[in-house]
Amino acid sequence: MNALWRRSVISARRIIFNNYCNKQSILFNNFCSLQTLKPNNITVNNVTYSIIRQKSKKQRDIDSDDEEEFDEGDKSLSKDSKVIKLNTTSLRADGILKLGLGVSRNKIEQFFYESKIRLNGKKLLKKSTSIRIDDEVDLIKGFSPKNPDHILISRIEVLNIAAKEESISVTVRRFKNLLIENYEQDPYKKSSTDDEE
Repeated sequence: MNALWRRSVISARRIIFNNYCNKQSILFNNFCSLQTLKPNNITVNNVTYSIIRQKSKKQRDIDSDDEEEFDEGDKSLSKDSKVIKLNTTSLRADGILKLGLGVSRNKIEQFFYESKIRLNGKKLLKKSTSIRIDDEVDLIKGFSPKNPDHILISRIEVLNIAAKEESISVTVRRFKNLLIENYEQDPYKKSSTDDEE
């Protein structure tokens, strides 16, 4: 079946090429792709050939698989997200937050003592906790002014970690301003220092 189809395509190309040489309205580009100036049907010796460009179904399957995986890594899901490569010597949570958000270590320490840093939704108990791939580190800014059930955070998502000769390369996605629902386990509560600000 396949061989018969190939033969018919080859003979159609020969006929089309001969018609091209006879100055008819058919173009033959690179002896591969067929295009017509007017119709997509060619009639030669009472045989009608339809020129149809078909795309492979494999390409469509690959695209649909990519879309499912790409949803997680899609940069355009949030306009305030940005993928950044960081070079560091350790994978400490406070160091990654400092580099990722551009905040000083003193501020990070202050946020830590106010329990405003979360690792994967749980309070960070040690500043020196090691960060792994797919971890989410949140820095809580406060409650949303419009809805007290939501909180404003800055988030760092660790996408990749690669060791170099003298440093560690960490690829992160940074969300400077993100509005999320308050955490279900161990929800964030307003502290006395928040009232002063």
